[in-house]
Amino acid sequence: MRVFQKTLLVLFIAFGINAKSQDTITVLSYNILNYPISNPTKADTLKPIIKYIQPDIFMITELTSGAGATTILNDALNVEGVTFYQKATYFNGPDTDNMLYYNSDKLVLQSQHEVQTALRNISEYVLYYKATGMTAASDTIFMYCYMAHLKASQGTTNEQRRNQEAILIKNYMDSRTNIENVFFGGDFNFYSNSLTTEPAFNTILNGGNVALLDPISSPGVWHNNTSFSAIHTQSTRAGSLGDGGSFGGMDDRFDFIFFTSDLETGANKLTYVPGSYKAIGNDGNHYNQSLNAGTNNSAPANVIDALYYMSDHLPIVLKATVPINVGVEEIVTNGKWTGFLVSEYFSFKSDKREKQLTVFVYDLLGKTVQQQQYNNSNNFNLSLENLNQGLYFVKVISTTQQESFKVFKR
Repeated sequence: MRVFQKTLLVLFIAFGINAKSQDTITVLSYNILNYPISNPTKADTLKPIIKYIQPDIFMITELTSGAGATTILNDALNVEGVTFYQKATYFNGPDTDNMLYYNSDKLVLQSQHEVQTALRNISEYVLYYKATGMTAASDTIFMYCYMAHLKASQGTTNEQRRNQEAILIKNYMDSRTNIENVFFGGDFNFYSNSLTTEPAFNTILNGGNVALLDPISSPGVWHNNTSFSAIHTQSTRAGSLGDGGSFGGMDDRFDFIFFTSDLETGANKLTYVPGSYKAIGNDGNHYNQSLNAGTNNSAPANVIDALYYMSDHLPIVLKATVPINVGVEEIVTNGKWTGFLVSEYFSFKSDKREKQLTVFVYDLLGKTVQQQQYNNSNNFNLSLENLNQGLYFVKVISTTQQESFKVFKR
């Protein structure tokens, strides 16, 4: 027993050094102010913002052309050695359009769909988390991302139109089977959370079967209210810059990322990081002022200036964590043998065909709980579905070598 305990200690040290930490997904939503019509050179202005936030999911609205979508990809995201960003397909709908960019090292875009409203389309993008050997049919994390720009301005007619748009998208969400891990970003043009004057806010949160939440729940009248200066998202400018953006300083909360409650609990393997939801650039001290007036230490000075020039809106960001046991997790590789945990299976690969492979599965007490033999093979998939949750060691022995793999059965 002492010998086996010593072996376990060595294995723990070896695997601990190579252990894979949990991953983080950064989600960014941004109204980019009629780009590129407002100013076709603004991709260069966007670049320091992206470099600072480093989003894995980047959703925008007020895009005015497919060429602009490509310019952002090439001149603001895939720059300075970065090559992993990809974009969704551009759809030219009525008025301005939406777009999603994603980190292709972590994510795969499975599908997208445009939900038509009377004014502008609301876009759906379905992503899944990418791990070694993953496909859309594998056991992984799916994310349903939506981007909207609801009807602007105050007044009963505009408030009713916002609610009609909200009803359309909530009805569409209800039509989606197995919907989970929903991020709903955009420029919603809400002046308050009042059920009377802003029914769309309540519709988004509580309408239909897919309930959403505001992660920084702050009930009240946000418009022209200094009490909410720390969460305002518009306008970044006190005066006009000549690009069509609104001005008057920071005094409205128009921009949001709503999400489903499973992200609070991690019920569908993705977990919101508490406190990560922010309006980038808002230090709470610029009510009715330009974002870069005086001192603003909430982000680097070049980022604050870029936010001021890029758009009249601030970007909204949040983070969510991915557990280490999602999908296919590479356990260890020594150049010849590689072991993976694939859902309920331990998957083994060798660089050459082995005459005989004998496999033992041990629990933490050193007891053999499973044994299997494979002949004339260079790979196998060993089912672990009958094992209880816990830590196990899989030892693979050939006629010339042996290797042990640490496996966490979830």
